[in-house]
Amino acid sequence: MTLPPSDHRAPGHKPEPLPLPASALTYRSALAQAGGREVDALVRQGDHAAVCAGLYASPPYDLQVPALSQARLSITLTAAHVSGGLDGERARHFASPRHSLFFTPPGAAAHWRKASPSRHVNLYFHREAFSGAVPEEGVLNGRSTQLLNGTVPGLRHLVDELVAELEGEDAMAAEAVDCLSRLLLVRVARHLAHSRAAVDPLSPAMLATLRDFVEANLSGRILVQDMAHAVGLTPNRFAQAYTQRMGQAPHQFVLQCRLTRATALLQHGRQSIADIAGLCGFASQQHLTHTMRLKLGMTPGQLRQGRTPTKHAA
Repeated sequence: MTLPPSDHRAPGHKPEPLPLPASALTYRSALAQAGGREVDALVRQGDHAAVCAGLYASPPYDLQVPALSQARLSITLTAAHVSGGLDGERARHFASPRHSLFFTPPGAAAHWRKASPSRHVNLYFHREAFSGAVPEEGVLNGRSTQLLNGTVPGLRHLVDELVAELEGEDAMAAEAVDCLSRLLLVRVARHLAHSRAAVDPLSPAMLATLRDFVEANLSGRILVQDMAHAVGLTPNRFAQAYTQRMGQAPHQFVLQCRLTRATALLQHGRQSIADIAGLCGFASQQHLTHTMRLKLGMTPGQLRQGRTPTKHAA
């Protein structure tokens, strides 16, 4: 049996650098134009979902990074004063200690300035990196994530281990770098998820419980305090958290559920319009008619006759 060329290398011999993703190559080129250089970069061979890690050294610079297709987490290895921001936003100024974190979501350009020489590590990754196995990792995939000059307890040792692997001469370096990079990303994602939960107490499970409660009680009156009690929060905290999380007030969600149920019954049920109004929690047939005309652009009778709504419930 013929072994792949990489298997013939002597133990301890670091393999040739593997092809890097386009995001890492673009960043390397941008940094080179600003006077910096890539010390080393590694990605696990044959795995499109692997996390690529790059180690960089740079003089004082003015760095323009175009939008990349992958998310990027940068970790400072040298304390430095940094200024700049993402997507042309007004420049912000940071006194960044060692191991500070800067997250750039996919599709976002960045502009950074440093007044002193420095070193840093970049982790390039995308959604497939975790294959949905880590519930918290979604917070590192969205453009809503805010992590500029952030810190996460317990990362120093992992970062130092990662740098050692990138600088070392080991045939298994790419595997070690991938594992350490994933662990770093999971730790950061968990920290962000827990921090976000302290501000936004509504977990996906709580939102599912809320929907079940509302749908089970549509025929009656549903108050904010009823919904808050269903998910174990005070009315004020629930109302504020729900509005911030979903972009609408709780009573608007209830109305959407009422309209969705009424629409289904009108299209597929045989009950009278008045009965459907009562089953869905509307005060009367006239109330249902007024609401459907306002929200859907048609009456219950027109919907029952097969007309298509001209609006969507808001």
